[in-house]
Amino acid sequence: ESLQSGTLRPEYRGRYTVAVSLAEAETIRRIMHMRLEKKLIDGSDMQLALRCSEAKNMIFDRSSNFQDPPRYQREASWQSLRYLNCDMYFQDAQLNTLIRAMQYTPIRERVVFFMTILGCRRRATYRWKSTPLSKLFKILSEFHMLKNRSQAVRMRESMKEKGLLPYDAFRMFNVKKTGQLSPAEVWGALVWLGLKDLTPKDIFGFVEAADKNGDRNIDYQEFIDILRNPDAAAKEGKQDDGKLGDDDDDDDDDDDAKNSKSAPEAIISAEALKSYEKKLLAYEDKELKEEGKHQMREIKEAQMAAQRRRAEIETEEEEKQVMAGQMKPNPDSSESCVVWDFTTSRKPVGVAKLNDSHYHMRRQGQNYLKVYANSAITLTPNIRDDLKGNMGGERINAYTIVMEVKFDSLPCQKKASDDMKDGGMVSTERALLNLNRLEEADAMLTVDSDGAVGIAGVYDKRIKMVAKKWHFVTVVADCKEGKMTVYIDGMPANTLDAKKAASSSSSSSSSSSSSLAPLELDSQDFSVAPDKLLAFFSTDSSKMDCEIDVKRIWLYRDAKSETMIGLMNEEFMARDPW
Repeated sequence: ESLQSGTLRPEYRGRYTVAVSLAEAETIRRIMHMRLEKKLIDGSDMQLALRCSEAKNMIFDRSSNFQDPPRYQREASWQSLRYLNCDMYFQDAQLNTLIRAMQYTPIRERVVFFMTILGCRRRATYRWKSTPLSKLFKILSEFHMLKNRSQAVRMRESMKEKGLLPYDAFRMFNVKKTGQLSPAEVWGALVWLGLKDLTPKDIFGFVEAADKNGDRNIDYQEFIDILRNPDAAAKEGKQDDGKLGDDDDDDDDDDDAKNSKSAPEAIISAEALKSYEKKLLAYEDKELKEEGKHQMREIKEAQMAAQRRRAEIETEEEEKQVMAGQMKPNPDSSESCVVWDFTTSRKPVGVAKLNDSHYHMRRQGQNYLKVYANSAITLTPNIRDDLKGNMGGERINAYTIVMEVKFDSLPCQKKASDDMKDGGMVSTERALLNLNRLEEADAMLTVDSDGAVGIAGVYDKRIKMVAKKWHFVTVVADCKEGKMTVYIDGMPANTLDAKKAASSSSSSSSSSSSSLAPLELDSQDFSVAPDKLLAFFSTDSSKMDCEIDVKRIWLYRDAKSETMIGLMNEEFMARDPW
């Protein structure tokens, strides 16, 4: 009751913390100096102090009547500002304060909000997962944190009572000898140490709080961190800049390993371990998967919103230079078309790497973009609010996409399995185009080892691409008609007709396309989302094994006719013959 009432953490009402810029702080400080020994505002008892977050929240100027707030209120304000500033390295005590301050905000909203801020600040959005801040996105409230900590204390004290060194205990709990404690092994260890009435939710919460690398297991270093007393470590000065330990702790761990008993016996039976695994799996299938899927969708929406905001900022900066005549807009967009040009010396606005991919310009007579293996890019079609949905939908349901691409080497063939002899080779693929904005589906367009372009895994081998040659790959789609056609250098290379496939269910095309979402208006896998287009991405990493070069990508807001495709190809070739 005392914890919930806030009696132990008093706060003064009417006291606010406001983030100001350096220029604003200078102005405020000048006013404070002009009003020395006077009230800042006549007739008001307002108090004011200027603090510097980067200097440990130190006060560097204050009004004459300023009084310090309670410690918790001061710390909560400081850590919240650090969170808004995208700081990621917090000490345990600082992180505990931040969790208390945000305990009424759902974890999903914390992640989405933080990633949105990161996107606006143009910082890498993946680094926080391996930092102390990751606990904020795993522990819901101070009471969950207190529960995890009490379990850790019970584990530490029980091990002392049994005379176990950490190294011996870890080896005993690690029944499968994998070097990592699985959730089931953690459950068995806690039961053996005397903790009762545990549930799968308790175990997953305990593992998540201890797991720093996100593999959903507890390795030896993470196990040592659980046993360490954070209060004692803070008093001894063993925490610095949010890091949870130092080299001295590593030396202690080495001593434990040297002094440990040899070959400790496992304390969890195989039957008990199977029982724990079964309960955990049932809980995971029922509760965690759906929750995780929903959270991942919201995170991806936040990533796209952040990318959109970055593109808007870049567009504003670019338009100033365009107006000054210093450059041409890139991408060049209108109500009917957007063109991304990678032959210039700068990256088009709204283009971003995906999956920590690496891409840059290379000059060999002319610039082009080299997309490496296991890499992809995302494009923002509606960069200037020009490109809207069509055919009565929110997405672009009739469109033509042209990609000017080259393969140094086509996807190679691989053995179907290691034990197969000659003749057991299968063709691998490289993703070309993915229309699912949430990255939940496989690529719609792929290229196989023969150079043929497939639609939803269906190939037509009549027209193919060759290595070391630039090709124009054109995709024409009409969601209303349920039809998609691919052209290579203006020649029809493949067609997917949903209506014909439905009427002839025995054909190979229909059996392959039956796993797709319906080819209808605003189809997630067939139409183009105005805010995101994925190039060279696949949910199957084996379809991203080779490099692709790209010079330009066009997106038209209508389905071009075959005659028009031929004329467009002749125009493109005449403009750029190399």
